[in-house]
Amino acid sequence: MRILLTLLGFAVSLVLTAGAVFFLVIVVAGPHSGILPSSLEAVTLALGWVCVLLVPFFVARRIWHRYAPEHPDMSRND
Repeated sequence: MRILLTLLGFAVSLVLTAGAVFFLVIVVAGPHSGILPSSLEAVTLALGWVCVLLVPFFVARRIWHRYAPEHPDMSRND
């Protein structure tokens, strides 16, 4: 179940992140936007790809650790 939830979280966050980043990159650095100088368009595209690759990874990692089996506290002396 943990693997399924992690994969589902990764897929959902990938779709949402890719959609949002695509829209933002097109608006900010698109061919007809004129908001950024042409030298920063490549940087914006690279940062967009970094977001698309890293955000779903961090979401999946968070879900994976959230549903990890709990271990007893080893610091207690009974």
